[in-house]
Parts: sequence; C-alpha cells; structure tokens
Amino acid sequence: MIQYIDMHAVLQESISGVYADLVTRPTGRVVRERIERAIAGRGGGEVTVARMDFTGVGCMDYSCADEIVAKLLRDRPAVLVLSGITDGHREAIEPVLSGHGLAALLERADGTLEGLGAAAAAAALLDELVARRLAARMPGGTYALTLA
Repeated sequence: MIQYIDMHAVLQESISGVYADLVTRPTGRVVRERIERAIAGRGGGEVTVARMDFTGVGCMDYSCADEIVAKLLRDRPAVLVLSGITDGHREAIEPVLSGHGLAALLERADGTLEGLGAAAAAAALLDELVARRLAARMPGGTYALTLA
C-alpha cells in the first residue's frame, strides 16, 4: 500500500498563516515531524512507501530538502515517490540526496518513475517496488507504479 501525503496541505497545517514555500530548517523540521507522525500511525513492520505530492508548494531550499526528504530516508526505512515537483524542487532535493548517498523516486506526469539522488540507491528502490508489486517495468525499460 502506498501512503499519499499532500505536502501543500501538510505545510498549511504545520505553519500558521498562508504559506506555500518550504524554506528554512525549522519549517522543514515541523513539516517532517508531522509526516513522521502520519507514517507512524500506519503501523506495520514493512518499509513505508509514501507518495509525496508537492503540487502547490512554491520554492524549496536545500535546508528543507535535507530536513524533510533526506532525514525521512535516513531515519526510517522508506521509499519516497515524489510527484508534482518543479525544476526548483528538484534542484534542491537531488544534490542533497546524492550528498548523503540516498535516493527517492520522481513520478513524472506520464506516470513513469525516475531515480533522484544516488544511482545505486535509486535502482534498489525500483527493485523494492517491483518485488512488492507496487511498480512494474514498462515497455522501453521505464517503470511505473501499479497502484494509483
């Protein structure tokens, strides 16, 4: 099962006022802690698979990318599938993940998956999803989630 996380909604619930940007480490910490509580509430002993939808999130800086995405991956066994990310989000997330030897998956608009971060770690994530039948290899060598 894939857990859906609406990052814009989590940001709105976490920070008072109308706020669309993931900037500053304290903001990232508050958002990550809310996500961790939601993931922990799911129970079960298997690796968490979460689809984090960034639609509606403005800019994201390196400190938030590290505080949210990298720490989620470092602190718990998880597969993160990121959707709705802009080029700016990617520019913050990808070098942070690579620097830590971590990876997440990007779900493109056409539904195919692409690794972000360390290449070996991204390949392992795809293998994990295929083994759990949450993703399948598509014609042309691409991968896509099997569950919406």
